[in-house]
Amino acid sequence: MPLLVCRTCPRDRADTGSFGVALDRLLTGAAERGVRVRHVPCLGGCPNDGNVAVDGPGKPRVRFSHLSADDAPWLLDAAAAFDASESGVPDGGWEVPSALRDRLTAVTPKRVL
Repeated sequence: MPLLVCRTCPRDRADTGSFGVALDRLLTGAAERGVRVRHVPCLGGCPNDGNVAVDGPGKPRVRFSHLSADDAPWLLDAAAAFDASESGVPDGGWEVPSALRDRLTAVTPKRVL
């Protein structure tokens, strides 16, 4: 189950990419929990800094913004719970950790062709 980390946050400052580097240092134990961390060019959360998303087959992509590296433990909890849920729908089959609930900024369902 991937945890997608924006590798360009914060895009509009001299320390571009610093968010992902700082977050990586604190995402210890991700692999043991079945969470695969992937760095992606953008999660579409600009101009907000600190964008991370959870995503999985048949589930929506759920993005959180305004995060810092200190949120690493909550992100691991969220990713593991998202993976264990059948639907991945926030508060409709997947309980978003309370520490992240007010920073949920997008839910993007998969397209069905």
